[in-house]
Parts: sequence; structure tokens; C-alpha cells
Amino acid sequence: MSNRTFQQLLRLAKRPNLHGTGPVKTSQIASESTNATKAISEKISSEIRQQTAKLEYPTIITRSEHIQRLSKYYSPKMLKSIIAAEQAVTPDLWNKRKTATPVFPLSYVDDLAKHDSFYDLPKMPWTDFSEPHQPVPPPSDLPPAVPPDLMNTDVVEAELANNRGISSEYLRRLVVRPLVRKFVANVTRLGKIRSFYSLVIVGDQNGMIGLGEAKDRNEASRAAMKAKSKALRNMFYIPRLDNRTIFCSLESNYHGVDVELWPRPPGFGLRVNHLIHEVAVCAGIKDLSGKVRGSRNKMNTIKATIEMLRNQVLPEEIAQARGKKSVDIKKTYFAARK
Repeated sequence: MSNRTFQQLLRLAKRPNLHGTGPVKTSQIASESTNATKAISEKISSEIRQQTAKLEYPTIITRSEHIQRLSKYYSPKMLKSIIAAEQAVTPDLWNKRKTATPVFPLSYVDDLAKHDSFYDLPKMPWTDFSEPHQPVPPPSDLPPAVPPDLMNTDVVEAELANNRGISSEYLRRLVVRPLVRKFVANVTRLGKIRSFYSLVIVGDQNGMIGLGEAKDRNEASRAAMKAKSKALRNMFYIPRLDNRTIFCSLESNYHGVDVELWPRPPGFGLRVNHLIHEVAVCAGIKDLSGKVRGSRNKMNTIKATIEMLRNQVLPEEIAQARGKKSVDIKKTYFAARK
């Protein structure tokens, strides 16, 4: 009984009786209210027992029937683990079990294992309601998908060797350039979450180049290793004229960074921005000049340069569009030797 109800009963007890027999006894009112509460609770509990008894639950089932029921819902592998777990439960543990309290309990008693044609909508038109709603999928022969370990370079090299046919010796000969390292902060409602950022490019100095970005909250070296692993996976080929320079003048505007690149004759060298110089070395470009205007953001400068080199217009593409041969576009003619 709550405190508020008890105070109301006290006020009623102090009032005079309408029949003139004096004040009502407090103990009498309390006992009557307690008896009424017990009667209501017993009535509700009896209704619940009756509704529960109506549900078609077998009281005793054999071990074989129990396993047969479980086999409808679970695969043989899961069934073995369930049987092993049931055998590990002793009678003492079963007597000490704690009943689970549902987070959102229902206000009525219902057999949720059965399908109701009005309230339960079918999953699919071909659903068979005599069977479980979610049948067990057939076992697959494929190995489970394990996320690659970006910190382990050997794992990345083995993955590339299996998927792309790249040897480990070739991967170890690659030139690695960590160009950007800095602190970054993710502003949340709980404050700033600081982490290390790293941008790494890799290349074989023969046209293949890759770019990778990564973060780590603990160490800058871990971020660099993750970025290197991503760069190894993202390698692609950059076409070059005579394996030394670009085919034509390039110009790009990437997030406020204006980059211009021009092809140069043999022996000219690399007279470009220091970030573009590192990209050209990794890609195997030897003669190049360029200019960076506008924003000098390092990350955007590197990304703009790689995008420009990757999306060059080749003479073969121009010749195909004009309906000519590539030698006509290059203005190169070869005569037979006499």
C-alpha cells in the first residue's frame, strides 16, 4: 500500500460515521482494502493460468522428439553445439537459473510461435507457415570472410600475390613515400577525438603508382602502415611518352588547387613542386615542369596530380575519335631502309 493511500484511509477513519456509531476503525478499513487487492490479484492470476492452459504445449516430450524439433530450426553443426550445451547444464545450475525479464513485455498472453492470418503478415508470397519463418541456409564451402590485417605487411603481400599474381619481390622493390603526416581531430558532443593522419604513395618507377590514406588514434607509425597497405591495393598504371614524360599539357582545378603540368624534352629533369616531384619519381616520369597556384593544400595537390596523370588523353584515343591512324596523330612516319 502506498503512503498516499494510507493517508487517505486515515482521513476517512477520523470522520464521524453517518449511522451515528462513532469513528470508523482504521484497522477495519486497511483489512478490507487488503482483502480486495488480494481478490483482484487472485482473479487476474487465475485468468492467466486458464489462458496459459489453453495453449497447446506438451507437458513431457522425449529426447528424440526434442532433437527432431530442434533440427527443423538449426543446422547439424549448430544442433551439436546446442546438445553439448544442454548436457553441460546440471540440475543445480538449472535450479539456480534466473528468469529473463523482457524489455518490452506484452500486456496479454500469446503464443508467438504460431502464425496469425490477420496480425502476422507473410514475409514472401511463397512462405510456408507450417515450417519455421527463417529456414536454415545451406552450408557453404567458401571460407569465412576475414577482414585483412592492415598492420601486417606480409598478409597484404600474400593477398596481392594470390588475387593479382604480384610477387613479393616486386612489392619489396616498390618506392614508398610518406608525404603527409599530421594531427586531426573529430569534434563530437563529448569533445575532440584526436588521431594521426598519414598519406602514402607507392610506385615501381615504371608507370605503376598507388595512393593510400589512413588514421590511427594511438601511433603515427600505425597510420603510415595502414596507408601503405591501402596504397598497395589501389595501384594503377600511368601512361608515359617514351617512358619519360607526359603526352600533352595538363591543367586541373581540384578543391581550390590549380595545377598545370607540361611535357619537356629529354634531359630537362623534374622542375616542379616538391610533392609533384615525389609523385613523378614514383611513377617513373623523368622530364616534367609544372606550376601550382591557388591553395597549397598538400593532400589536394597530390590527389590533383595523380588524377591528371591518370586521365591523360592518349594519341590512340584521339586517332580513334578522328578516324585516323596513331602515326598520323603523332606526325611520325617510318620509311623502309634501303
